[in-house]
Amino acid sequence: MAETTLITDSPALNHSAPGGYPSPPEPARITGLQCRAARAMLQWSREDLAERSGVHYITLCNFELGHCALKPATARLLRLVFVSAGLLFIDADASGGAGLCLAKPEA
Repeated sequence: MAETTLITDSPALNHSAPGGYPSPPEPARITGLQCRAARAMLQWSREDLAERSGVHYITLCNFELGHCALKPATARLLRLVFVSAGLLFIDADASGGAGLCLAKPEA
C-alpha cells in the first residue's frame, strides 16, 4: 500500500506514516537565508521584522549571518509571521533545497 504525505505550514497537520497513523509533527524550520529572502520579498528591514515578531534585532542579525541557531519556538514564530504576511515556505527534501515563494500572486 502506498504511503501518503500531506505537507503544510502547520506542524500539527504534517503527517506521513504507514497504516494511516499520524507521525509526530516535525519542528518548523527556517534557515538564515530563507529569513533574509523573506524580508527582501516583503521589503521589510530587520527592524521591521523585529517589531512584528518580537525577536530581538541582534538575534535576527546573528541568525541571518549564520552565527547562531534559533530556538524551536523562535523558528516557529518567525515562520508564522512570514506565512501570515503571505509567504509559503518550501522545505528541503531529496528533490531540492529550502526556499520560499509568495502564497498568492500580487494583483
